[in-house]
Amino acid sequence: MDIGGGEQSAFTVNGGGSKYRLGNESDTYAELKLGQKLFKSGEKSIYFDTNLAYGGTLHNNDWTPTSPALRELNVQFKNFADSLPGATLWAGKRFYQRHDVHMNDFYYWDISGPGAGVENIDLGFGKLSLAVTRDTERGGANTFGYTTVYKLDPSTGKIKLDKQRNKADVYNDIFDVRLAGIELWKDGSLELGFDYGNAHAKKGAALEKGATKNGYMVTAEYTQGNFFGGFNKFTAQYATDSMTSWNNGHAQGSKADNKGNMLRLINQGVVQASDKVEVMYALIYEKTKLDNKQGKTWYSAGIRPMYKWNDTMSTLLEVGYDRIKDQATGKKNDLVKYTVAQQWQAGNSIWARPAIRVFGTYARWNDKFNTKARTDAGYKAKDGEFITGVQFEAWW
Repeated sequence: MDIGGGEQSAFTVNGGGSKYRLGNESDTYAELKLGQKLFKSGEKSIYFDTNLAYGGTLHNNDWTPTSPALRELNVQFKNFADSLPGATLWAGKRFYQRHDVHMNDFYYWDISGPGAGVENIDLGFGKLSLAVTRDTERGGANTFGYTTVYKLDPSTGKIKLDKQRNKADVYNDIFDVRLAGIELWKDGSLELGFDYGNAHAKKGAALEKGATKNGYMVTAEYTQGNFFGGFNKFTAQYATDSMTSWNNGHAQGSKADNKGNMLRLINQGVVQASDKVEVMYALIYEKTKLDNKQGKTWYSAGIRPMYKWNDTMSTLLEVGYDRIKDQATGKKNDLVKYTVAQQWQAGNSIWARPAIRVFGTYARWNDKFNTKARTDAGYKAKDGEFITGVQFEAWW
């Protein structure tokens, strides 16, 4: 709830897509994964996997209807070929080797969707994974004919006829190649990846003029384990054209407004500062430069120290700062968020779950461009707000 007793809102920088999440999530989200090993013979095994997800504002009353989403439905055949020990053949819809920043729930490498592939092919110096997934844009292409739509003109009260061009879907196929587990030195490893997106539509359908159609994204990620009792991960990514829409591996080849490129640098990790203090941190720089000048630069920094009173009780502090800089004008939107939370959790790690938290969060923002997006939501372009509440998080 907020201090006025209304529905809780979440604080996100204007123009940004991610937020520092501790004490700053206004929705309820759950994934119910059910699976079964259906076959086993020696080292060979077949696993059937599903994932039913629920999301939305489910905390307003006793009965809140919601529509579930089938996020995963796939079969995985481990050790399917004697010549490829340890490799897995898979087909279906799945979360595919996703990479994220936990603090702000930012998935920066995620080609999840329907597809197929072979992963963890042992090359001796690393493991190779090959996959193809699909991302469909509904109504992304024009096709033959028009549809007449009848609309009520609220100013005159009369019915108007509106001709709309018939639409067809656009299919973006993502071809993904990854080489992971390249050992550089003690506890240090490298992962390299290349993703290519190619768009096409059914015969007779046409993409809009100037559509990017394709693009690529390259990723290099270095992980240092045993880093002050935790880990540090540094990621560099570069994407072009259709791969700049989502900037995470999904493509939108039907668009003409995503011609350009994206550069992203991420440094994140967890360190054990002392027996009583553990710290999670993240730094993000992302610059999307588009031909139409509608790109932006995102700067983000967050830190979450945890003080452990005992094995099941702790106090958390999270400070998160985000800035969005508009490519066309150079104007900036800023948001800083502070959260203090008292937590009871199943263990003494910063990753221990389930956890129950009582929190207080204060955020302050200052918007210099696209202020209409903020004021339309009922806020001032420069303001602050305090919220408090109870939150739980669980996984197992």
